[in-house]
Amino acid sequence: MKLLLAQRYSIVIFNVFAKEIGMLAAFCLKGHYPKLVFHFELKRSILYFILETYVPSSLLVVLSWVSFWISLYSVPARICIGVTTVLTMTTLMMGARTSLPNANCFIKAIDVYLGICFSFIFGALIEYAVAHFCTLTYSDPHMLVYGHQLHNFDDEINGIVTTISSPCDRAKRRKEPDAGPAAAPATSELAVDPSSQTGSEPKPEASPPEPTNWCFIALATFRKLLSFISCCHIKNPHHIDNYSRVTFPLSFVLVNLLYWTYYLYF
Repeated sequence: MKLLLAQRYSIVIFNVFAKEIGMLAAFCLKGHYPKLVFHFELKRSILYFILETYVPSSLLVVLSWVSFWISLYSVPARICIGVTTVLTMTTLMMGARTSLPNANCFIKAIDVYLGICFSFIFGALIEYAVAHFCTLTYSDPHMLVYGHQLHNFDDEINGIVTTISSPCDRAKRRKEPDAGPAAAPATSELAVDPSSQTGSEPKPEASPPEPTNWCFIALATFRKLLSFISCCHIKNPHHIDNYSRVTFPLSFVLVNLLYWTYYLYF
């Protein structure tokens, strides 16, 4: 009887286990009536939740690690991956919470796992923010060499332009009429004007001071404060991604081992 009932009645999310079937008599005012008592136990099918929630959330965490292999200077690509994974994980958490019934406990085991996955995804986004901030004061030797080559190339172009323009200026001077001696006294009179009160040349106007960028000054000050802490001093920002490629997967595997060990055996 128990096997027939267990095979006949089944639910997608739950596994039905029949425990006890008995006959009892119900005493009412109108008489005595027989009553069938059926005690059963429901267990959630863990395979359904693994395919519905656990596997997608784990894949989202792995997807957030793809940004560690993208260059630090590809800001739109890395920001797009980080924000997309965070929003998708938030939607998955809300869907899992609404699909489950309300339990007596406030936090369920699936909520703990989703919170762990969200923390890793958010940590990957914060990692890029820290790495990109460190690149603001880091001078890349390859970029310095490239800038030096561009500076030399600009100097060569300026030299070629001056050599080309000098013969043209000479040809124009030859075509002009010889008015040099007549114009010399006029220029000398304009150079020193005896009618002026001081008898000195007018002073050039002072150029306005260049505006200082307060944003870069604030960033430089904050960077100096961080340099006092040895653990926050990073010589090469590219090493942050190299360390994250190892620390994030290892820590996620370790947390999964602790999670499944605790909820399956304790």
